[in-house]
Amino acid sequence: MYADSALSLIPPVGVIILVFLTRRVVLSLFVGILLAGILLSQSLLGTIEYVFYSLIAVFYDQNGGEIVYSNFYIFGFLVILGILTQAMSYSGGMAAFVYWARKRIKSATGSEFFAFIAGIIIFIDDYFNALTVGQISQSINDINRSTRERLAYIIDSTSAPVCILMPLSSWGAYIIGLLGGMQEGNHFQTLLSSIWSNFYAWFALLAVFLTIYWRINLPAMRKNCNVGVQKRTDGDSKGTSIWFLILPIFVLIVLIAFFLFYSGFVQLQKQQQEVHLIAILGEAQTPFALFYGGLLTLVFTLFLTSSRIHLRSFPMIFNKGFMIMLPANLILIFAWAIAPAIREDLQTGIYLAKISEEWLQMSLMNPDMIVPIVLFLVSGFIAFATGTSWGTFAIMLPIALGIAEVNHFDTILCIAAVLSGAVYGDHASPISDTTILSATGAGCSVQSHFITQFPYVTTVACVALVSFGVAGITNVWLGYLVGGLLLLGIFGIYKRFYGGEIVLKS
Repeated sequence: MYADSALSLIPPVGVIILVFLTRRVVLSLFVGILLAGILLSQSLLGTIEYVFYSLIAVFYDQNGGEIVYSNFYIFGFLVILGILTQAMSYSGGMAAFVYWARKRIKSATGSEFFAFIAGIIIFIDDYFNALTVGQISQSINDINRSTRERLAYIIDSTSAPVCILMPLSSWGAYIIGLLGGMQEGNHFQTLLSSIWSNFYAWFALLAVFLTIYWRINLPAMRKNCNVGVQKRTDGDSKGTSIWFLILPIFVLIVLIAFFLFYSGFVQLQKQQQEVHLIAILGEAQTPFALFYGGLLTLVFTLFLTSSRIHLRSFPMIFNKGFMIMLPANLILIFAWAIAPAIREDLQTGIYLAKISEEWLQMSLMNPDMIVPIVLFLVSGFIAFATGTSWGTFAIMLPIALGIAEVNHFDTILCIAAVLSGAVYGDHASPISDTTILSATGAGCSVQSHFITQFPYVTTVACVALVSFGVAGITNVWLGYLVGGLLLLGIFGIYKRFYGGEIVLKS
């Protein structure tokens, strides 16, 4: 109905404007759902009914008559993570880790590089990356007086770029699966080739490195410091052990990785398909793995720390863990509710894709230069408006492949432009689940993470645009040379005017 109408842009654009104006994400998302309901039902009763059923559909699919287990699993995992964090805190494991880290990591730069390296190492899945890196980095981050918003930016701008640059990840497997339904050939090799043209992902990692090393704090980052942060109590380190923190996190990583591969293997067995690593990752059920890995880790942690935590403290630990994660869960519920409205009911992504195709056909500019730029911009805006990079891949990859085939453009560069643009849009969007989970992992508010990260990732996106244009008319390596020098130049200017530490109030 709205696939050919600019009206489909009203809800997502309305949400984004309201987030900027009010800095209240839940309210903005609710208004977005309300606007979608008005457009689709065009009556008061119909709008109320649409909003109600949109929220119900987060956990129960009425059309299929099935429970949406994946959302239950994510909701449950966040609650488990909150309880797990409190258990590690009350046992003194975090305090012992802080005491250990204080001797070895003595600066904000060191603590941020610790998070950066951890984010690169944990590349299997972006959800897993964001939440795990956040938990192991918060304490070190706090004692060295780095803000939670900087930590959230580091987490968000390493998790997705690293996952998309690693074919052996849930992202790689998903993209290979999409390509398999669109073209013939070696899809793993196609993805591997596109990695070297994925300017945004590489430049995003370089930007994080420069931000940490040069201590770049743009105005938004200086203005929003530890917004909505609850002071973390790490307990008493006397008589306790660092293993009360290290062992639970290690067990969490091992169990989630095990359930990721197990769930993928089971799915392949059910479908009677050939079992190999890429196929397993393609069928892996991340929410399932997070929930059951987290649940078993919680049981293990409570048993491990039973000598330090009295049984009477359990209700308080469970209640506090639930309440800490409640804001993030509420935002996720509303984000899940608005996503189908934008993607399926209003078909915003399809409208933007059609507009891009028409514009390309009318454009008089050099097509070799303009095609990757337009694919990047449209993919970025779709992901920004819908809050999903994976959904954008599904919409834009067939379009990119069709344009490349018909007009004999560089197929790999077109694919890379779509992947790059979608990751940027995902980073920049306030309604993206990875934005929400990165803020949750870092322990800051979603709106402050969105506001502080936006200038950094948009700078990187502008540089990537230039590189795609250069690569389109010359070659990829010249694109890297021009883009790399441009990024260094811009961040050098940032260092000159915005370099230096943020002075936090004690």
